[in-house]
Amino acid sequence: MNDSNRRNFLKSLGLTAATALASNSVMGSMVEKDDILKLNPEQQKFMLEYGQWMDENIVLLRKQKEEPDNIDLKHQMMKLSERAEGMQDQLVSYMKDRDFGLIYNASIQKMRDEIIG
Repeated sequence: MNDSNRRNFLKSLGLTAATALASNSVMGSMVEKDDILKLNPEQQKFMLEYGQWMDENIVLLRKQKEEPDNIDLKHQMMKLSERAEGMQDQLVSYMKDRDFGLIYNASIQKMRDEIIG
């Protein structure tokens, strides 16, 4: 993958990883439980893992706003970026499914709103 595509993918996820999607996680507040049930088990598992990643990402982004020079936070962000990169192939495959794409895009938009707001 070229660096430009990688940066765009990570930027999209960053602006945009709980025990269940309907729990108290950020992802749980972003996606309706009935929508998740439209996904196959593998897609549901991916969204659970993505929800965990998203929760961690949001926490770190908030901390980073408060402590922009914190080296430890930067290292943690790099690890999250590596995890996101590891999810890319699966994400590209699942995005071919209309329902998955709609749910994923809704979660990204709501994550952006959470971070910006």
